[in-house]
Amino acid sequence: MKGRNIYDPGRLKSAEPIGDEISGDPLENNYDSIAEREQIIRDSILLREQFVRDSLLAREQFVKDSLIRRKEILDSVIYLQKELKILAEAYFRAVKDDIILRCYDIPIIGDSALGDFVYLTLPFGVKDPYSPWKSKIVLTGKAVRFTYDPKQNKINAIHTPQFRAAFKAYDQQQLMVITEMPVIQKNWAGHFYKIPLDSVFFDKNKRITKIKRYMLFHSVINTNQKGNLLFTNCTEVKQFIYGIGHEIEQFQLTRYCERWKAYEANKVCSILTYDFTKKGNAYLLSRRNNPANGYSDGTYTFTFDDNDNLNGISFVNVANTENWHRSIELNKDGNVSCYIDKTNDVIRQSLCMIYHPEPQAKYPVETVTTTFEKDGISYYQKNNMTGKIRTRDKMTLEWSGWKP
Repeated sequence: MKGRNIYDPGRLKSAEPIGDEISGDPLENNYDSIAEREQIIRDSILLREQFVRDSLLAREQFVKDSLIRRKEILDSVIYLQKELKILAEAYFRAVKDDIILRCYDIPIIGDSALGDFVYLTLPFGVKDPYSPWKSKIVLTGKAVRFTYDPKQNKINAIHTPQFRAAFKAYDQQQLMVITEMPVIQKNWAGHFYKIPLDSVFFDKNKRITKIKRYMLFHSVINTNQKGNLLFTNCTEVKQFIYGIGHEIEQFQLTRYCERWKAYEANKVCSILTYDFTKKGNAYLLSRRNNPANGYSDGTYTFTFDDNDNLNGISFVNVANTENWHRSIELNKDGNVSCYIDKTNDVIRQSLCMIYHPEPQAKYPVETVTTTFEKDGISYYQKNNMTGKIRTRDKMTLEWSGWKP
């Protein structure tokens, strides 16, 4: 039998650990795996929730930063809008011979760009296309640059395709000095490096009350470099008086004679005074020379529509030797279609515009002059661009073809 059926407690006891390692408790093992899986799910949910919170916070911060940035940009544009109107108005009132009636607020395009600076003039004679009584200055683009002085919190230079100048304020912003671009001139009197300089005076309401224009004469060195100051010449003085509603009531222009030598006196050459009267959409401009001149002294009348488009100009002089009227017809785009001239209520001539907006057009604008006879009928026309003319038969009133 060799002991196969003999009870041996030690043999059974030595086998017990082997059974424990192999089998274990199946319910306990299953519970542990479910707990681990649930913990993994909870951790995953927590991670996702944290990710969502972080994403929302990042998005919120991005929106806040964007709003702050947009506000900073808008604040900068609003600053430019206010400052540039003051500077541009001062510059153009100083350098232009036109009588500037008003300057419009500079519009803001979107929240990051400026529109054009536009001013309205009272032109004594107009014959140009488009809207020559309104001048537009571009203030945006790659060619436009501003120089800013952080100490004074002011713009001290402007560089655009239409004008360049430096600005400096004094006396609590009641005086502005404008330095224009220098020019070199050579004539019988010598070789000069000339710098135009304008002193612009403001009242407490930031309105321009006086402009003094000077020309600084320097010697020239190395062909085109500024040398020593030779003398300063006052060239013009403009004075403005305002009435009710901040409208200009009087404008006086004093012009001084040319000087080419330091020892020459600064003499007044002419004094012109303009008195303004507003009647509805019409402005009456009384012009007076000092000394008086019955032929050039008189009254201009400028008539506008509600959109500040000029409809007509008329003039009657003191001597009653001039009495003319120019009416202005506009096209659907608000540009001049025709100027029609009348003398003593009789049509004498018209100047009409033919616009060619297409990019490849040879002439962007063609102008045609039509003359009228005493019977009020036109018999002659000339295209001022091509030089061609045509005539009308006085019997049949038919026009001929255009001929060189």
